[in-house]
Amino acid sequence: MKQMGYLLMILWSLWLSIDGLAQSTPPAQKMSVNDRMAKARAAKAEKNILKPMPALAPGQKATSADYEAPVVKTQKGPHGEVVHTGDKGGKFYINKNGNKTYLSSNQ
Repeated sequence: MKQMGYLLMILWSLWLSIDGLAQSTPPAQKMSVNDRMAKARAAKAEKNILKPMPALAPGQKATSADYEAPVVKTQKGPHGEVVHTGDKGGKFYINKNGNKTYLSSNQ
């Protein structure tokens, strides 16, 4: 009697495992490296929005001065650096390492 119970349990577990395998979905195929790189480049391009070009008269070429941040002539950095105004109104200077250092609002 015990042997019959064990045999039924084994058959029942096999039936469940086979039934579970038949219902599972196949794994998604992996993307190739080129496809992943293209997808990453597209996402990065969407993220990096370029600054709009300044309005120019037809036939006029843009100069580097058109893209530079406006200079605040009444203010200097802690070591006499030129202070610029950013796109959102923040004031900064370029430190000796070439990085922007923003000034606090009370300076």
